[in-house]
Amino acid sequence: MLWWQLLCVVCLAPLTASPALAVSWESIDVLRNRLTRAGVTVVQRNCSRRGLQGLYHPRSDTVVVCRTHRSPAQVWDTLAHEATHRMQRCAGGTISNRRHHRAMYSALARSHPAEVRSIRRYPRQQQLAELEARYTAKLPPRDVLQLFDRYCGAQLRA
Repeated sequence: MLWWQLLCVVCLAPLTASPALAVSWESIDVLRNRLTRAGVTVVQRNCSRRGLQGLYHPRSDTVVVCRTHRSPAQVWDTLAHEATHRMQRCAGGTISNRRHHRAMYSALARSHPAEVRSIRRYPRQQQLAELEARYTAKLPPRDVLQLFDRYCGAQLRA
């Protein structure tokens, strides 16, 4: 399957309102390990900025997951979101086909309207990156891992 076909299938996968599809700590560990094998430092910290759940710092290649989460689903959502920003860096830009952006936005608006409101608060030039990250974070772990391998797999170390 070509990379763009995989992304089309993933992008058009229906989003559900269930919290991150009953994500387990095991799925979180798999993604964290994948990030680490790609050279990313993954840390957990107390974050002082209100509303901040996590961040990806490209210059230091670090993902920070804030200690504000109360469930594995919340941790997964943040880790997958920040991993998407790493995928965007690996790809040198967006990871989705522009003809799917409207469908991604609509699916996210239906299933997670607060995410869409949050995207609108970003500067226009960052909104597409945020749409991709927020959409991808709602996908099943298997799909997120496939996307990570697709975009950053060449950087994985044994």
